[in-house]
Amino acid sequence: MLSKSDNLNIIKRVYRSLKCSVIAQHFVAGERLNIEILAEDLRVSITPVRETLLRLVAEGLIINVPKMGLFMRILSEADIRDLYEMNHILTAWSMSQLITDEIPGLVLGMPELVALNKKLTITQIPSDEVIANSSGAIFEYCARRSGNLEIVERIKNMNDRLNHTRVCESRMEKAPVIQLIEITKQGVSGNYKELKKLFEDQYTRSVMLLPHVMRQRIIPPIPVIEETLVNTLVREPS
Repeated sequence: MLSKSDNLNIIKRVYRSLKCSVIAQHFVAGERLNIEILAEDLRVSITPVRETLLRLVAEGLIINVPKMGLFMRILSEADIRDLYEMNHILTAWSMSQLITDEIPGLVLGMPELVALNKKLTITQIPSDEVIANSSGAIFEYCARRSGNLEIVERIKNMNDRLNHTRVCESRMEKAPVIQLIEITKQGVSGNYKELKKLFEDQYTRSVMLLPHVMRQRIIPPIPVIEETLVNTLVREPS
């Protein structure tokens, strides 16, 4: 029989694994999540899997349809725009608090951004996943600096729900890392007014790109289109 500590470790492992898979969109939007199959894949009983999925329902990452089961949530363009707006409102409030708390002649800055700035600077071409995760980390750091733990939790949840959209957005940008490096630099320097403006610019750009990001998520990749075209040409009579 497993000890209480062993059971807790299993629950934590299952939660981390399934949450990462959901956030990374390893399941198709709208896909039904089969508890038995997931438990078999993870080599655990159905209990920790069921508990994890219900927890993810509470976090807004998946949905529970009565008498039908648990499904991957499908975020509409309006849903994502609302999340972007709420994230921007809470981040702007956090920055306003930091600006209000500034002490003349004293530069506190955000030393927690030093490591992130270095990582983004020395990496030749950061992956889209790194860009998305870094963006979320910056928002969380700013929220923590405000001292409002409720905002921190809300920002963390929105980071989870927006992660895949940010990955898709990064794929469309020519050099998304440049803006993030500038944001971390201003944060480290404690230039909160400039940082607030950069967040405003980032929000405006994300909303502007959103319709294009949504199309990117549903249009087949270019290689598939090219392959289909080649096959069609081959089959056409000369």
